[in-house]
Amino acid sequence: METPHITEEYFCVNCDKFLHREDVYKTWDCPVCNHIVHIRIITDEKDNACFRVLPQNLIVGDIVFTHRESDYHAILRVIDHGNMIQLNLKNYGSLKVEKNRYVLKIDGGWYH
Repeated sequence: METPHITEEYFCVNCDKFLHREDVYKTWDCPVCNHIVHIRIITDEKDNACFRVLPQNLIVGDIVFTHRESDYHAILRVIDHGNMIQLNLKNYGSLKVEKNRYVLKIDGGWYH
């Protein structure tokens, strides 16, 4: 199971309801409607809406959290290394992630 950010809340916009971590952590989809779950993460700077996605589904320009606290960086390049994905991140360097390990992608501000 992925280690949660310290402020995570889970919400399905399709069902318009909050969900429990135990119900979503395997696929990060709503167990009722299969819609991707929005994850709320509050940092010192922002109230963020995020998704958990597999690293091979990330593209240049996406913004991802790199740590449980509040570090986030834009993706400059995505490189496939077989069972690993290398993310080259602005003002961070590179980060290698296993293809089956979910990454927190910022989608924008939290409005639910």
